[in-house]
Amino acid sequence: MNDFTFNVLKIVVSVSCALIVLYLVPYIKNKLKDDKYSDLVVLIHTAVQAAEQTIGAGKGKLKKAEVVAFITNWLNTQKIDITEAQLDNLIEAAVFQMNLEIK
Repeated sequence: MNDFTFNVLKIVVSVSCALIVLYLVPYIKNKLKDDKYSDLVVLIHTAVQAAEQTIGAGKGKLKKAEVVAFITNWLNTQKIDITEAQLDNLIEAAVFQMNLEIK
């Protein structure tokens, strides 16, 4: 391989690496982050249904406290930051959906 071909190949590899770092790495990070949030929604729905089955009807505050504690623990292990208001809205949406499915 002559010097010219080697230099061209070196430039092509350098540009390819730069493009991968610039576009592909953020894309993959974004996809992983989206997966974590979709997992969160599924987990909240599951936790709400589990609390309904294990604790029973008529004890809303106790069930919500159990769900909040469980989800907060999971969020901490996954290093996902959401506000209490966002968590509250997600739980209320899961409860609303569960009640619609029951009727």
